[in-house]
Amino acid sequence: MGKTTEFLTFKATDGNEAVFPVATVTGSKPGPTVTVTAGVHGCEYAGIAAAVRLFKALDPETVSGTVRIVTITSLLSFEERRMFVCPVDGKNPNRFFPGDPGGSFTEQYVHFLMENIIAKGDYYIDLHGGDMVEGLEDFSIYHLDDSEVSKKSYEMAYYYGLPNLVSTKAGGAWPDDGTTYANAAKRGIPAMITEAGSVGQLHEKDTLTHLNGLTNVLKYLGVLEGKPEEPKKPQGYSGMTWLYTSSPKGIFYKTIEPGMMVTKGQEAGVLEDYFGNELERPVAPVSGKVVFVTTSPAMPEKGLIMGIATG
Repeated sequence: MGKTTEFLTFKATDGNEAVFPVATVTGSKPGPTVTVTAGVHGCEYAGIAAAVRLFKALDPETVSGTVRIVTITSLLSFEERRMFVCPVDGKNPNRFFPGDPGGSFTEQYVHFLMENIIAKGDYYIDLHGGDMVEGLEDFSIYHLDDSEVSKKSYEMAYYYGLPNLVSTKAGGAWPDDGTTYANAAKRGIPAMITEAGSVGQLHEKDTLTHLNGLTNVLKYLGVLEGKPEEPKKPQGYSGMTWLYTSSPKGIFYKTIEPGMMVTKGQEAGVLEDYFGNELERPVAPVSGKVVFVTTSPAMPEKGLIMGIATG
């Protein structure tokens, strides 16, 4: 019983290192091991702050089982303020799970994370939010199949209490093959991603959204005492579709915002070159709710515009 902190260090074959700050609460009573990661994308700050505060708030005397928290999973990205991707090889870690011990730096360190941290737990929660150029409406995601693991993952996402709940699957409009939560689920570990917070900001309300969700799920799992609060029924969606530009880089003037309902064929804005000449007017490929939007007008070639929850 008690609280411990440590830094787990992984050294890749190219000599670069990844360091994982891990905080563990071992309860006074037996129970499951719940793994929490924050900062898989190092500039999504509300989840990071909530992970730290969860560790500080938990009392081992009232915990059944173990809560293991990686407070900042992509520490290199956090320290360099690098959006989305690892600064060593430019890869998005949440597209390369379960990793590859013989692959690139990102593939190696997510393999280490998967095998040494995530796979050692009974349940898994991955905290995300809107990165520095992402406007976002709060939502949770879980991997859908016909297993008991999927049902438990749904229940965890439900009790987290966010207003939108999205299921994804392999081979869908947005295949989830390379994600944290889908690979945990495939290993038999009920898992979910939570998305709260926006545009790389750290606001108390977003931190509390994560902290309250974590506490409620831990109650649902029997790790904390008391009954979980029954949340408002979320709006359910059966998939996610992303819209990208098809033109060269330019300035994007968006006409959509997070939380909007869009219809297939609806204009999302206009992309112009650096002299104001129109390049394209991207349109929504499907109907659904806009759950995140790229807020920066600086648009790279084949840049991401928005994510639409569908079904």
